[in-house]
Amino acid sequence: MMLYFIKSTFLLLIFCLIFKWNLESKKSLQFIRYYLLASIVFALAVPLFDFQFLVPHNKIVETKEYIFDQLPNIPVIIVENVPEKGISILAMLYVFVSSVFLTRFLYNLFKILRIKKSGKKVSTSFGNLIISNKVIAPFTFYNTIYVSDVEWKSKALNPAILYHEQAHVKQKHSIDILLVEALKIVLWFQPLIYYFKRIIQENHEYLADEFSLQKTNNLKNYQELILDYYDNNQPIVALSSSIHFNNLKKRFIMMKNTQKGKVWGTIFYSLTIAVTYVGFVGIETKAAEIKKVEDKISNVVEQAVNRPQEIKSTEPISEETKDEIKNNPIILAYIKGEKSSGYFSHKGSVYFYVVDENLKVSIYNRYGVVQNEKDFTYELKSVSKEEKEKLTLDELKRSAQVKNDYQDIKEIEKKYADAHSFVEKKAAPREGLQSFFHNFMRAFDTKTITTNDTLISARLKFIVEKDGSFSNIIAVGGGNETAANEAIRVLQTMPKWQPAENEGQVVRSTFTLPIKIKINQPLNEVEN
Repeated sequence: MMLYFIKSTFLLLIFCLIFKWNLESKKSLQFIRYYLLASIVFALAVPLFDFQFLVPHNKIVETKEYIFDQLPNIPVIIVENVPEKGISILAMLYVFVSSVFLTRFLYNLFKILRIKKSGKKVSTSFGNLIISNKVIAPFTFYNTIYVSDVEWKSKALNPAILYHEQAHVKQKHSIDILLVEALKIVLWFQPLIYYFKRIIQENHEYLADEFSLQKTNNLKNYQELILDYYDNNQPIVALSSSIHFNNLKKRFIMMKNTQKGKVWGTIFYSLTIAVTYVGFVGIETKAAEIKKVEDKISNVVEQAVNRPQEIKSTEPISEETKDEIKNNPIILAYIKGEKSSGYFSHKGSVYFYVVDENLKVSIYNRYGVVQNEKDFTYELKSVSKEEKEKLTLDELKRSAQVKNDYQDIKEIEKKYADAHSFVEKKAAPREGLQSFFHNFMRAFDTKTITTNDTLISARLKFIVEKDGSFSNIIAVGGGNETAANEAIRVLQTMPKWQPAENEGQVVRSTFTLPIKIKINQPLNEVEN
């Protein structure tokens, strides 16, 4: 509520300043009327909504979601703020004051309707009139003019006054007043609403004065009539438009004023403020989205720290794995004594290299930007021209296959668009993770694996559907291809999981499953 109050107050204040600079005491009365109403509606309604920029791929959010996705086996408990039972003192105060404003609004409305019911209805060229002894000074409410029976019977009611009230009826000024009064019931704590109500009613009187003077064309007589009602110090009926509304001096000045307001300047500045506000709120919302992901990750990490007994330690990278990395470097072929060049595929991207006569290596990406060669593990291999040409042809074939595989993966990732990357309650095996891995390894056929290592790894990414089934299963992060294929086969045979939940709804969600397998080892030594 406090944030809404600050935002709405800021917008109302800005629109108020624009009004004062460009329109106050100017003769653009109809534009002023609609500008003031639009300002109130925009300033009070727009802060209720959040705006997000259309950013199909936000790298910050995607990266943080990926981090969260890599912690599937850490137990997560989403702690929600449970509201305290009962009503706070501030809430009680708000309801009480709103009730007072509502009661007063209904009472004032009832007073006018009672006058209408007890008075005499007369149809004239000025519109519908209610003649009543309860009316002291003429006023208008909705589509009816209320006048004193004494003035009516004595024919002391000047036509200029009736033209004034007729303007209120024709231009439906009561709708503006009722709108602001209704807003006051709910937003009585917003001080600028009272100011806007006053200037809206002032503008109504300027419009009615202008209409009456156009009909009578007698400025001096009209001003004397208004002075008579002011001198009698008669009360103004609430919710109505009255001939003797406050600020007589400004009304007399406006009757003679011909200066037009800066309409286009007002529109330009107001639209600039509106667009700027929406932009800042969009940035704020996107920052909140990023913070939401950060909070979820922090929640996982904090729980992991607070529950050390629930987290099983994992083995560091084995020497066999390190040797595999060292023993599978990128081969950069060159012709001895000549400046040679070529290219290679690495992690789905194509890189170019140049080896000069002194065996100095330069590596570039496909945009020609030089890369840090320490980021690549490579070996130089001296070859003949014929061998170099053959290697180039082989690399072309492999690059084409990499490109095809990359495109296939991208197609699968498109299907992930409506799946949740992070949720309040992650999908999980119904029988529990320990039993799931036990059954998974029993179904895993190590005879299908082609490798000389005793430890192989794979990582599967897939979608857990709303019914707990698996779809769009892919192997990510490299690893042994035959192990990945067998892992995919086994996963497709496993029982359905308990689907994920988010905001109380069962949803489709992504899941990443890391697997490590020791070949020719007892099952109890298999680690996940």
